[in-house]
Amino acid sequence: MKKIDFYFSTKLTFDDYVHEHSFALRVIPPETRTQHIVSCELSISPITAVNQTVDAFGNNVTAGYIKGDHRFLDFGIKGTAETDRSRHNTDYMPCYLYQSHFTKPSDELKALYEQASAELATDNISERAAHFSEVLSDNFIYQKDVTTAHTPAAEAFAAGAGVCQDFSHIMLSLLRMDGIPCRYIAGLAFCDGETHAWVEYFEDGCWKGFDPANNCPVNEDYLVLSQGRDFGDCAIDRGVMFGSYTRQLQLVRSVMKAS
Repeated sequence: MKKIDFYFSTKLTFDDYVHEHSFALRVIPPETRTQHIVSCELSISPITAVNQTVDAFGNNVTAGYIKGDHRFLDFGIKGTAETDRSRHNTDYMPCYLYQSHFTKPSDELKALYEQASAELATDNISERAAHFSEVLSDNFIYQKDVTTAHTPAAEAFAAGAGVCQDFSHIMLSLLRMDGIPCRYIAGLAFCDGETHAWVEYFEDGCWKGFDPANNCPVNEDYLVLSQGRDFGDCAIDRGVMFGSYTRQLQLVRSVMKAS
């Protein structure tokens, strides 16, 4: 078990005034078998009333509405958690077996899967997952500003480079082609100054985490914020608003440290 202090903040700035702004945040870490949330404070500016719900994937959702004109939305969390990867979550959903919007494979991804699976002589799921990640690392590089938050796995792989979200979507695509249930995780990690993404695969009745962007298993240095089939289920913030703005700038900062 590891005790960690975490901090995460996002500042959305619009280039003109917006109004009637409905938003949903998946930023409060859930209480699970692998992480105990000792404390967590949520801040939102402009100050507005919010409702707390839980979605179908077990994510905490903070929903709010700002009626008047504004040019920014700031939100953040600060707290302490205890993480323990010797324990395992068991919440299974059949949808994690099937390709989703962001993970549908192209012919190139199918060829990569055929190459990777042909090299395997084991049915052990953890060993297969590690091998797929190794093959992905050999065929895809980490590079910012090549993809966007809306780039699916097939397009990212064709570009040859991307960020943790793209590594995770491609890894999910490979695992699902192999018949392994798996899900996308958005959260915080010691290796990043922003949010991070990794995957979990289902083996022996429980979930096990793997970080394809760093090609390593997940340990106590990772804190889950949201989970789902792909990024579409896990976006930290979503919103609908009215106004004449043409651009939205986002500044994200996160810090994790051992207590």
